[in-house]
Amino acid sequence: MGLLATTLREGTEAMAEETGMQPLGKIVPLVWSEAGMAVLANHAFLQFDGSLVYLTFGQANPPVVLGETEEEKRQQLDKVHSITVSPVIRIAMPPENFRALTEALQKHLALVEKVEKSKRERK
Repeated sequence: MGLLATTLREGTEAMAEETGMQPLGKIVPLVWSEAGMAVLANHAFLQFDGSLVYLTFGQANPPVVLGETEEEKRQQLDKVHSITVSPVIRIAMPPENFRALTEALQKHLALVEKVEKSKRERK
């Protein structure tokens, strides 16, 4: 079962306990459609407003620097005072979902590191 389906089930059970009312519906599995287009996000920003955690992912592109000499390139770079990060997506979630996501990310990171280590050892 996926992270969201697990969270929804747990949320429904917690709500029933809190209110003393049993849910009227049923648990319906979530089926993911085909994946959408992958978008590069090379920057991320986290915020917490006391009730929700906000994850904002964005894309920043370095400036194009064209010049025949290093001095020309340096002059162009001296004119750059900031680089804009364009938000790709902003996700808001309650802390319990953020915790579940963090745990899932940590488990996946361990797998990624294992695969990367295996690749390095084969070289």
